Amino acid sequence: MSETNEKRVISYNKEEMDAIENYPHNNSKTGVLMYEHKLVVDPETGMMIKQIRYPKGCMIPLHTHHCAHGIYVLKGTLVTSHGTFGPGEFVWHDEGIEMTHGASDEEDVDILFITNKTLDMNYL
Repeated sequence: MSETNEKRVISYNKEEMDAIENYPHNNSKTGVLMYEHKLVVDPETGMMIKQIRYPKGCMIPLHTHHCAHGIYVLKGTLVTSHGTFGPGEFVWHDEGIEMTHGASDEEDVDILFITNKTLDMNYL
């Protein structure tokens, strides 16, 4: 990652983006080892962009967030309670929507996860 001046320009090269396995995250609800790389966090609003890899078969149980968020699929298949999405597809969830999401049983899924403010997790 490179960052410059007070006004930030943040960039990641392909090698850094491909190194997601350097960022393990154990999901407290599922107990599944995932990977989460926080790319950008705005200190004023809490807006965040992170790269996530859900291993095949990993499904985050029914939950809500007190923020809206979008998911852009980089590779694999994202399975949600609102549809299935492949590489190059994007889905937006408004604040408070009940959802599940994760990877298909066949392959891992890599996504960009984008929030409009601070992320919280509320399992139902």
